[in-house]
Parts: sequence; C-alpha cells; structure tokens
Amino acid sequence: MRALGEVGATRRIFVKRSRRRLRRLLLLAALLGLGLVAPGWALSEPAILPATAPERLCLDAIRKAERAHRLPSRLLLALGVTESGRTVDGRLTVWPWTVNAEGQGRFFKSREEALTHVRALRARGVRSIDVGCLQVNLHWHPDAFPDLETALDPAANVGYAAALLKNLHGDLRNWTRSVKHYHSRTPERGEAYFDRVSENMRLVAQRRRDLADAPPTRQRTTPTPGGTVVRPVTDSLSAWRLPKAW
Repeated sequence: MRALGEVGATRRIFVKRSRRRLRRLLLLAALLGLGLVAPGWALSEPAILPATAPERLCLDAIRKAERAHRLPSRLLLALGVTESGRTVDGRLTVWPWTVNAEGQGRFFKSREEALTHVRALRARGVRSIDVGCLQVNLHWHPDAFPDLETALDPAANVGYAAALLKNLHGDLRNWTRSVKHYHSRTPERGEAYFDRVSENMRLVAQRRRDLADAPPTRQRTTPTPGGTVVRPVTDSLSAWRLPKAW
C-alpha cells in the first residue's frame, strides 16, 4: 500500500494530465470550427464523397457493369485506371471527363468542357477521338452511342465498354486475349496494353481503400485538372501479369 503522500502526488499528476488532455481537445475543437484542421485528420471515419462527385461517377458505373456483365473482379476497374486513371487529392479514381485525340490526352473539370473540346476537334476534322471513363473511340465505334452527350455519360460509356469486353471473351474464350483485343488486334500493341492493365490490376488491389470512398491517402499525385496529358497510373509497381490462361 502506498503512503498518503505518494497517493496525493499521484492524484496531482493525474489531474495535470487530465487538464492537458482537456486543453488539447478544446484547442482541436476550436481549430475544427475555424476550418484550420481537416476533419479527416481528427476523425477515423472515412470521408464519403457525394454521389454526384466526378471522382465517383466512373467508379460507381464500373462496379455496376462488372456485376451486370459478370466480369472478373476488378478487371474493368483496372481498365478504367489504365484508360482514365488519375489521383485527386491523393485519392485514386477514374476520371469521367477524359478526352484523348492526336496523341494528347486531357482531363477536363466538367462534362461541358469535355463536350466543347470534342466538338472543336471534330470541327477541325479530327476523327479518332477517345472519350469517357473507358476511352471509347468514336471513330472505330460509330454506332456505340446515339449522340456525343451520351458518349460522355459515365453509365453509358462504361456499359458499352463492359459489353464489348464481354463479347470479346465470348469469341476468344480467354480474358487475357480479350483485354489485348479491347485495345488493339495488333499483337505488339495488345501485349503492351495488357502489361499496363496487369500493373494496374495490382494497383487497384493495393489502393482499394481509395476506390471505395476512403479518406485521402498521402500519395504522390498525377496530373492536375484540364490541359494535361493522360498517363496510366502505375505507381512504379513491377509488372504483375494475369495468368496466361485466364
């Protein structure tokens, strides 16, 4: 049993520590109220994006299409990251307002900006234009959509790409070959594309928290909105290949 003096000293230490904790909590509450500390730093609950946030549009459409067409888990998501992948505020996503033409890919802040850009390209006579979440080519798939507005609708864009991939598998009976042919029937180009998708398949597995409305992670970012070149997101991962017989 401790002496009374020891007990009194222990109580004083406990009171001091409690007061320090209380002061920290009050300071944190004040900073949160002033907007000087991000709530995600103070709270453990994930920051859920609004359903209409651009970062969610492709991801939601991809999840629905994978289930509807019974595609291998995360395959369509890996294609989306390969075609239109980027990070926004440290969060990996697939960007719906992506346009690629004449060897230059661009992310746009809004659907309207992307539509304006595509119309300008067509006015200049450019025919081969990739648009949307899964970068459907408007020249090689002229009947895919009734109009340009629909082509840039995430659900329609992803739905067409998912059906195309499923049909390729129906003909080829092999997901590896189907992924290659989704991009190109030229062997060299198809193989290079398959390698990129394989890398991003692994990336999708590693960054699944980002892709499920998790709070932002401290990762390096890819290009900023509008006027930047689209590049596949790989995070310098070593190649991770899908099984050859897949």
